[in-house]
Amino acid sequence: MKFDYAALERRIAALEANRGASLRFGKVVGVTGGAARVQLADGQDMVSAPLPTLQRRVLKDQEIKLPDDGEPVACLFAGQGMEAGVVLGAVYSKATPDPEQERQVEFSRFSDGTVIFYDREAHKLYADVKGDVDLKTTGTATIKAEKEILAESQINITLRAPIITLAGLLRCTDKDGNPGSGTLLGHYRIEQGGLDVPDADVTAGAVSVRGHIHKGVQPGSSTTQKPVGG
Repeated sequence: MKFDYAALERRIAALEANRGASLRFGKVVGVTGGAARVQLADGQDMVSAPLPTLQRRVLKDQEIKLPDDGEPVACLFAGQGMEAGVVLGAVYSKATPDPEQERQVEFSRFSDGTVIFYDREAHKLYADVKGDVDLKTTGTATIKAEKEILAESQINITLRAPIITLAGLLRCTDKDGNPGSGTLLGHYRIEQGGLDVPDADVTAGAVSVRGHIHKGVQPGSSTTQKPVGG
């Protein structure tokens, strides 16, 4: 078997190029595109060239999370000056202490106060968003719960679709659970079953079903006139 001297030379060249590789710390002083310039704590405040930031996925599936100005970060340099390096990510420090979350909690907090976390022990996903939430899908959206689903608004809830189907018993109250009231606009028909009002009245137009009167009432087989007010 012939020895590959060319491959050995390439390997030696790569090792020499990486000689002196170092892990260094600093703070971000500028972000352009997906690159960050870092002021190094151990380099007499020297500032690096724009360095790419480490991301989890960049090809078919993509994501990007960039550091803010002033954010403490860790950088890996290849020993070829301050241009050949990469920002590995942010690190907590005395100036920016960690939020002291328990180990089982995956936690994200944003500068506007929005908080998202998942507690693995409690099996609970929690989101407190300081703004709007928009969800959009080109397919079917399904929400299933083994327990209760509660949707609450301080102003209004709108369901908008060509057809809205309610499958199950319908119970309407006011916001506090007391007997409520409402308005239906349009024409409605009960195709199967009936309408029971055990302890109240039904009014059609100005005519009460329980309390209306008729004119022209006579004994015998004659029919009455239509209800007064009808």
